[in-house]
Amino acid sequence: MKDPSSVSLRRIVKCAISSGFYACTTARDFLLHVFGIKPGGFCVILNYHSIPSEERSGFARQMDAVLRHSTPIEIQTEALPATGARYVGITFDDGFENFISVALPELQRRKIPSTVFIILDALGNEFGTPELLEKVMSADQLRRIPQDLVTLGSHTLTHRFLPSLRREEAVKELLESRLQLENILNRSVTLFSFPFGGFTDDLIGLSRQAGYTRVFTTLPRLAFTGAEEFAVGRIRADTTDWPLEFRLKIAGAYRWLPWAFALKSRLLNNKLVALARGARRKSKSGQQTPSCLIRKPASSVEV
Repeated sequence: MKDPSSVSLRRIVKCAISSGFYACTTARDFLLHVFGIKPGGFCVILNYHSIPSEERSGFARQMDAVLRHSTPIEIQTEALPATGARYVGITFDDGFENFISVALPELQRRKIPSTVFIILDALGNEFGTPELLEKVMSADQLRRIPQDLVTLGSHTLTHRFLPSLRREEAVKELLESRLQLENILNRSVTLFSFPFGGFTDDLIGLSRQAGYTRVFTTLPRLAFTGAEEFAVGRIRADTTDWPLEFRLKIAGAYRWLPWAFALKSRLLNNKLVALARGARRKSKSGQQTPSCLIRKPASSVEV
């Protein structure tokens, strides 16, 4: 969670670029209107985690902003209504107990649907970093959550980074978490979110085989942009977001970030390839190749 007083240069730059991106898209939409073309609608999925009691008022203000600038939507929807409106979906990862005491009353008051992704092995226990452990809902609490506005999905058994696991371990995290949650709720579970946003094409395929109809990442892309979209992007939201920052998020103005991630990855890979080529030339001339270049190929670099 971001510290309210935290004003990092990276955060400022991202907000500034997003402001420029929003200005450009707004100008584009205005020109489309001028020529009698109605811009299409879009959807942004917000990804929350814990909502502490002292941040309830900030969360309430954000939900008011969601209602003021968009239309809340259930993330199980098959496709966006053809109205050209802006939609926002609300999700929570981990299943912290404060969802019930803090977030849910504000969502119910505004009739905003939401989805909570549950870590099965953490039910009734504490979860988080050693510096900040928070209580996770129990199985009984899950059963009592009202189904009219809240959908429950899986967030694996143990919240491990799936790309680092062996295939059989990943299958267990995907499948057993769904089956256990269905056993607790006595109803089907079809939604899943990746811990830490970590996924691969192979994991997407395994998710389909595990019985999910839709899975969610942490790439800040617009949601439901294609027919039968299976892997859906989300953007991280915190109650400590600046009002402008949050407004830009629900306007889809952070969707340039995946392009930046891809560019950064490409530049890093190109740099490592150049270093490796230089190392090979030195090796041919009798110098030893640095071990770091042997152990870390370009494909292993994380963004």
